[in-house]
Amino acid sequence: MLSRGLLLSLALSLSAPALAEVDEGVTVSVHCMDPCAVVLDGKPGRAVNESLWEFPGIAPGAHRVEAVDPKGQPLVSGLAEIPDTAQANVYLISNERIVTRKGGPPEPGTPEWEREVARITSGTPPSTHPPPPQMPPEKSTVIVRCQDDCSVVLDGRRGLRRDALTWEFRNVEPGKHRIEGIGELLLRRLFLVYVDVPSGMELTYQGESKNLLRLTKQQLLTSVEAARAKAGLTESSRLHVRCPKSCTVRLDGARKGEKGGSGVVIQDVPFGQHTLEASFSLSDRNRRLSLNVPPRSEVFITASADQGIVVTNTRPIGFE
Repeated sequence: MLSRGLLLSLALSLSAPALAEVDEGVTVSVHCMDPCAVVLDGKPGRAVNESLWEFPGIAPGAHRVEAVDPKGQPLVSGLAEIPDTAQANVYLISNERIVTRKGGPPEPGTPEWEREVARITSGTPPSTHPPPPQMPPEKSTVIVRCQDDCSVVLDGRRGLRRDALTWEFRNVEPGKHRIEGIGELLLRRLFLVYVDVPSGMELTYQGESKNLLRLTKQQLLTSVEAARAKAGLTESSRLHVRCPKSCTVRLDGARKGEKGGSGVVIQDVPFGQHTLEASFSLSDRNRRLSLNVPPRSEVFITASADQGIVVTNTRPIGFE
């Protein structure tokens, strides 16, 4: 009986220190840039606020972190290396970056939103310096050329018809857009594709058979404007000439567009005095107009054998 008591006392004395040395784990705080829901190794934590989640009792080492937005769309997924410390902060910056910090203030050079999260959790007064304003993304220009006479629409809207084969769309928002081309002959669809338009670019596409649209040229809009300035075209204008019946258009004696067409868009016309002529295929009459073109403008003109050449509208280039 005595021996059993001694053995029980010995077992308790040996197990007590061992239990005292059991590590309670790391308290991990996961910070999102936007509202999110987070799981660590597939298990949910405690929501501190809409973009901060806490996971107590986590063992040091690599753990899988997954976050989704309020609609359930994936935001970030990857591994976070948890240090052997009492507290750790995990910052979900992007799909490529999951940053882990030990407890305490963030290190210099960390993102502004990370400093703000640390300020809120520590109770530090807000900074007197406002964050720098975010500039909106620059819009782009899309040019589409067809192999035959065509009409082109981008997201259902018509652009500027440069000639029978070429259409231009200005002020296009960055992102995915739907481009559709319809042949003038038999009104058959030539192509229907979706393209990703980056910010601040001029993109030129060539429409091909078998529903293909090939990117043939891309350049920065700033480079395009610089080239135009170097060529002295900064103040030039654009003429839109429409003929109700087939005609041939000449500007200062030089033919513009196809012979016997329905009109033409004349690009890069220097401002000042010009002579515009129109001859008509079904008539012997030629019409002529002395035209004073204003700088950086679009001039809309209708030419007919009966009414002559008439300016119907003038507006600044870029006006929508």
